Amino acid sequence: MAAITFEAYARNNGAFRTARKIPAGSPAGIIIHSTGANNPNLKRYVNAPEICGENPYKNYFDRADSDVCPHAVIGRDKNGTVRAAKLLPWDICCWGCGNGSKGSYNYSPAYIQIEIAEDALTDRKYFEEAFGLAADLCKRLMKNYPSIRAENVISHKEAHARGYASNHGDPEHWLAKFGKNMDWFRAKLSGNVRITAEKTVPRASADVALAQLRALGFTAHIED
Repeated sequence: MAAITFEAYARNNGAFRTARKIPAGSPAGIIIHSTGANNPNLKRYVNAPEICGENPYKNYFDRADSDVCPHAVIGRDKNGTVRAAKLLPWDICCWGCGNGSKGSYNYSPAYIQIEIAEDALTDRKYFEEAFGLAADLCKRLMKNYPSIRAENVISHKEAHARGYASNHGDPEHWLAKFGKNMDWFRAKLSGNVRITAEKTVPRASADVALAQLRALGFTAHIED
């Protein structure tokens, strides 16, 4: 079975060559983008012909004449399977959201940025697969980088509203086609993120508290 996420580094892109490290080595959040063009095929954006198919125009992100590049792109491979291509290491800054009135989430604070390749915005199956994979990828990143909180998994539109991105509306226009929004997307994350907590109780009440936590579905144990 093919890996859902694969590496296809855009080594010729200015963002990859500059390799500016994310401050403190840990991203502050994640921005979800969508491409704004009716082309769900990864080969349009990713230079990996053996996986994505050949792009005769070579207008993918892996170009020396471009600094624009997200960390990952989600779309269809040459067999039509929805997959995620990793274009940059997670710990370097990309150029994906431009500048806003207060600065840019490209640099400081730096956000991981994921681009989802749009289709004609009418295919519910592709929509669910693409955003489902984006949510799975975000959950993995949140596990690996505890600095990323669900409230800081945002859209390009929301990044602009905060003052840290250019004035784009993606991907809300696509989400709205299917009655969804970014709160729906974030709910897909918060329901599956591991939460660890501590509770101190009198020793005499420990067994009761333990039973209550386990009844709620928590894995719990007593520490002396």
